[in-house]
Amino acid sequence: MSGNPLPALSAAEQALMDLVWKHQPATVARLLELVNASRPEPITRNTLQTQLSRLEAKGWIRRAEGEKSLEYSAVVKEKKGRVGLLKDLKGRMFGGSALSMMRCLVEEGGISKAEIAELRKLLDEHGKGGKP
Repeated sequence: MSGNPLPALSAAEQALMDLVWKHQPATVARLLELVNASRPEPITRNTLQTQLSRLEAKGWIRRAEGEKSLEYSAVVKEKKGRVGLLKDLKGRMFGGSALSMMRCLVEEGGISKAEIAELRKLLDEHGKGGKP
C-alpha cells in the first residue's frame, strides 16, 4: 500500500481482519467456521463473502487461487493495520490525544494491573532514549 491512510473498518470487518491475520491464507469455508465459532447467531456464507469483498475493495486483503478454492490473505501487515486503526480511533474519539485515550482505558477498568506494569516499563524505556 502507498502512504495513503487505510480505509476505516467496521467492527465486523475488524473482527474478520483479526481472523485473516491469524489464519492466512484462509478459505471462505475456514473463515466461516472461525467467525461462527463464537457467534450465537451464525452468519451466512453470502454475508461473509460480502465482507471479504469489501475488505478486498478497501485494499486490506487479496484473494488468490488455492489448490481447491479461493484463499484470502492480508495485504496490510497486522502491526501497520492496527497502528492505522488506532490513529483513526485516537483522532475521532479522543481529539488526537494519546493521554486521553490511555486515561479512558485506565479509569474505566479496561487495562489490567499487569498491563499497567508493562506500560510503566515501556514508558520508562521510552523516556530513557528507548524506541519511540
